[in-house]
Amino acid sequence: MHYTYIVVIIILQSTMLKLSQAQQVHALPNVLGVPEILDQTESWVMDHVQELAIDRNARQHTLDMPAWIRKNLNLDAVQIGDLDMHIVKTIDLDGLVVHNILFQSQRGVYVPANLYVPKGKGPFPAVINSHGHWPDAKRGQIVQQTAQLLARNGYVCLNIDAWGAGERGSNHIHEYHGASLGSSLLDLGIPLMGMQLVDNQRAIDLLQSLPYVDSERIGATGASGGGNQTWWLAALDERIKAAVPVVSVGTFESYIMNSNCVCELHPKGLVEMEKADVLASIAPRAVKIITALQDGNAAFNVQQMLKTYNKAKKRYDQTGCSGHFVYELFDEKHDYTKEMQRSMLDWFNRYLKEEATDSTDMTLYPLDEKVLTVGVSPELRDKITTTVSYVSARGKRMQEALLEANTINRDAKIRELKNLLLNYQELAVQHVEKLPAQSGYERVVLTSADRRLIPLLMKDTPVGKKTLHVVFPSRGVASIAVDSVVKWCANGEGVVMVDLFGLGERSSKQGDDIDGRLPRFHTLSRSLLWMGESMMATWASEIGLVMTFLKERFPDREIRIVADRETAIASLIYSVLDQYDAPFLLTDMPVSYVPDYETNRDENGVNMAVHIPGIIPWGDIIGLVGLSPAEVTMEHVTGMSGKGVARLDTMEFAKKIKQIRAKLGNASKIHLIQ
Repeated sequence: MHYTYIVVIIILQSTMLKLSQAQQVHALPNVLGVPEILDQTESWVMDHVQELAIDRNARQHTLDMPAWIRKNLNLDAVQIGDLDMHIVKTIDLDGLVVHNILFQSQRGVYVPANLYVPKGKGPFPAVINSHGHWPDAKRGQIVQQTAQLLARNGYVCLNIDAWGAGERGSNHIHEYHGASLGSSLLDLGIPLMGMQLVDNQRAIDLLQSLPYVDSERIGATGASGGGNQTWWLAALDERIKAAVPVVSVGTFESYIMNSNCVCELHPKGLVEMEKADVLASIAPRAVKIITALQDGNAAFNVQQMLKTYNKAKKRYDQTGCSGHFVYELFDEKHDYTKEMQRSMLDWFNRYLKEEATDSTDMTLYPLDEKVLTVGVSPELRDKITTTVSYVSARGKRMQEALLEANTINRDAKIRELKNLLLNYQELAVQHVEKLPAQSGYERVVLTSADRRLIPLLMKDTPVGKKTLHVVFPSRGVASIAVDSVVKWCANGEGVVMVDLFGLGERSSKQGDDIDGRLPRFHTLSRSLLWMGESMMATWASEIGLVMTFLKERFPDREIRIVADRETAIASLIYSVLDQYDAPFLLTDMPVSYVPDYETNRDENGVNMAVHIPGIIPWGDIIGLVGLSPAEVTMEHVTGMSGKGVARLDTMEFAKKIKQIRAKLGNASKIHLIQ
């Protein structure tokens, strides 16, 4: 019979090392010494992007775009409910009415929206008007202006709050919907982009259900992130007959190591396609691209747009519908101006209206955001699902299902984990370079077969064969205090300190600059996901390479892995995949991928390196700890917010691990120190 031993120690002050605690840090020697301006990490990423393009172009196959989008974004996992539309309030304006509505997208998920309806006899053509990252989401002035223009000129227009924005933000207050909070949907199994597309397809269903809408004449428009939703929706759903994406067309390649939101992230996208392939798949339906010459976003500038346009136009030419695919340039910045909106209206008049329109009504009556608010009572607000409530409820159910399973197939779960990690590969050492020692530290550079340079800073005692501590610090080797090195090297023991991809000496200045105030690795992690990879897979594979090298060099030493925060998760992943059973000391590690915060503004939270598509339904952190054969000591466990977990919750975490390990017959010890 197998038993799992879990020791939970609650103490007021830890006597064990915390990598993240404030200590006086003295400079440790560099190993690589590559000038920051060269940005070796960005160079490696961009080289890989070019390799993907070569492979993609060599295949020369045409994707079934709607099927590929549905499969890759896991859209069929969504449970669709009845529309169940409710009109909460009606605002009567000259020439139109605005209905504040709620409708059901997924089962139990209600979407707040404003429905602009022309006065007069229908049926009218209709347009889905998706907002970008503008203030106030559907209630913002740009979005209102677009909707009123359409409604005053004979179109029903639907403005919905994008997932996580507007009234769907945390506490039903508008906020930036991306970053860590938006990425928690990826951990749940469907990226933020997928959630938006589900909502937008249900918006088409809603419009087609209305008696005053012509169900065969539906279009879509939006600017920036709203433009991104526009052309993805047109590619996914043939019910969109005409589209006008604004300041949102460039190339996917230009997204890499540049500013972009996770709502515009399509994992593995660059492995199979470019943006031109998506737009080409819309042919022969009508698309007009509007681009701003002064757009400061590198992903949407005119040169990137022209790359996509020229390639996609070949498909339109082949179908004999060259005039259905055009672009127009405006001497503007990243915006959706009245002139751009007039151009959009002309396009829809051409392709969605049966008769020509002689005049254009540009009248605008700006409405206060309170007037357009749907959740005006506690009961209505409770109906509106936020990202935190959605992920928390489903994460809880998924964890319960895992715990209630009679058995768990270890080998099957490990194979599933490898698949979730996307392009996980075991790395081989191509070359070992021993550099001159410095300040008593040995310096070694491992070169992997895929051209990564991995620096090792080592300090070992000449006597004894005791423990070798291998440290993967989440803030880089330079963050380690000399006092910590002294502790690791006490009593004849030794230490190896490693900067993983994107950390310490391997940081990307470009990536960090683009991140700005967003969580770290917002740029680098998102870029890897586009390329069909993940930071966690990258780190786990590098940990494996380092451990293989050290086990060969020190065959008689016990090797103990030391990691914290994000690198602690990567270390656990390595332990599961390699079934490595040596001791681990993991500090400040999250107990779950499910958010324990209510807003997207926690600067102490876990960074963006951790996200793995579908890790929550796979088994979350308790699955990783349960499958690891190692003796694991976890000190000061936290939530994704970086805040410590309460004693009772820590005990519950320990209980769940015990249940998982019992099902697996895993007898290794777990120590929890709070």
